[in-house]
Amino acid sequence: MIIKKVKAFDIRKIRHRNLRQGKPFSTTSYKKDNDKKTFHLVCFNNNVIISCATFYPEKNNFFPNEQSYRLRGMATDTEYRKRGIGKKIMLQALEEIKKNEGTLLWCNARLVAVEFYKKIGLQKKGEKFDITDIGPHYLMYKKI
Repeated sequence: MIIKKVKAFDIRKIRHRNLRQGKPFSTTSYKKDNDKKTFHLVCFNNNVIISCATFYPEKNNFFPNEQSYRLRGMATDTEYRKRGIGKKIMLQALEEIKKNEGTLLWCNARLVAVEFYKKIGLQKKGEKFDITDIGPHYLMYKKI
């Protein structure tokens, strides 16, 4: 299995399969997907993308003095979950964010992902909140 950077277009199918089932394919595109400082990491298995995540600079009001990066669209195909793939992607992303002088990573974590993020050092901040059409989340973060 290989982890590397790809373009946003390359991960839209896996986002749809895992994060936007039953929703239009157009919902798999994010505003900052093609920004200069955005990067997308994937894990390939036999030339098929089985896991992905997107990272880009975005301020968060809870951390006004940090050079924050946001994580979005992290997904792993069901049959490959709990094998350490997501952790490898996150560790590589943290190194890339450091290179780009980022000091904090944050995300809006779905409830099913909270324990995964805790295991790699993210902490919850604030109360549970709801994102329309997706469900309940927690703000999570990690200082780098």
